Amino acid sequence: MTDRDQKLVLSLTIAYFFIELLGGLYYRSLALVTDASFMAINVSGQFIALYIGRLAQRLPNKNKTFGYERAKVLSGLFNGMLVGFLLFYVFIEAYHKLRNPEPLEADKILLIAVIGLFVNAFGLIRLYKHSQDINIKGALLLILNDTLGSVGVIASSLIIRFTNLYFVDALAGVGVGLLAAYPTYFLIKDSVQILMEGNPAKIDIDEVEGFIYETFDNISNVKDMHIWGLSPEKIILAVRIRTNGSVYRRETMKGMKRALKKKFGFSDIYIELYEVKQASSEVLS
Repeated sequence: MTDRDQKLVLSLTIAYFFIELLGGLYYRSLALVTDASFMAINVSGQFIALYIGRLAQRLPNKNKTFGYERAKVLSGLFNGMLVGFLLFYVFIEAYHKLRNPEPLEADKILLIAVIGLFVNAFGLIRLYKHSQDINIKGALLLILNDTLGSVGVIASSLIIRFTNLYFVDALAGVGVGLLAAYPTYFLIKDSVQILMEGNPAKIDIDEVEGFIYETFDNISNVKDMHIWGLSPEKIILAVRIRTNGSVYRRETMKGMKRALKKKFGFSDIYIELYEVKQASSEVLS
C-alpha cells in the first residue's frame, strides 16, 4: 500500500468522523456516538499506522541492530488496547440508555449510517490485501469495527423507524461492542506473543528438530533451539547443532538454511555448529 492510498482512506475517515459525531450528539443516538467513538480511534490508528509504516523501513543501526520491525507490533498492541478501553464506555453508556430510552429521529440516523458504511467499505477494500502486516492489521481491525458499527446503526434505525422501540439503539451499541471485542482480543494476544519473544507462526519445534535429523547426515545432537518473530512476517531460528566429527562445509550449511527456510518459512537462521571431537566452535549465520 502506498502512502497516497493510506492518506486517502485517512482523509475520508476524518471527514466522516465529524459528520457522525455531530449527528449522533444532535439526534441523541448512542449507536451513532459509539460508532463515532470507534471512528475517532480509527483515525488515530491510521495516523499511527502511516507513521509506523515509514519507521519500520529504517535500516538497522548500532542501537537497533534488528531494525524497527517491532514498531509494527507496538502499533497493533496500542490500537487493540484503545478499542478495549472504549468498550467499557460503550457498555456503561448502554446500561443508562436501556434504563431510560429517549426518542430518536431514525431517518436522519439511518442516512448518516449509510454514508459511513460506504466510507468504511472503501477503506476495507484498500487495506485488506495488506492485512498480513500486523501494523496494517491493526488499522484494518479499526475500520472493520467501524463497518460493523455502521451495519448495527442501520439495522437499529430501521427497527426504530417501524416499531418506535427506542431501546434498540442502545442494544445496537452493545452489539457493535461485542463484535469488536472478538478480533481485538486476538490482535492484542498476537502482539503480546511477539513482544514476549514467542513463536507467532506456531512452528512446531519438535518438527523442526526432526527435519534436521532426517534431512542432514552426521548430526548427533540438536539443542538450544529458539524460534521467535520480529513481526508476524519475519520469523527467526537460532539453534546449536553437534555433529559426530564430520566437518560441515559452508556450502552444506547454506543448503541446510535454504531447506529450513523453504520448509518452515524462516526469514533468518542462525546456526552454531559443534563437532564432537573438537573443543572449538564455529558460528555461521
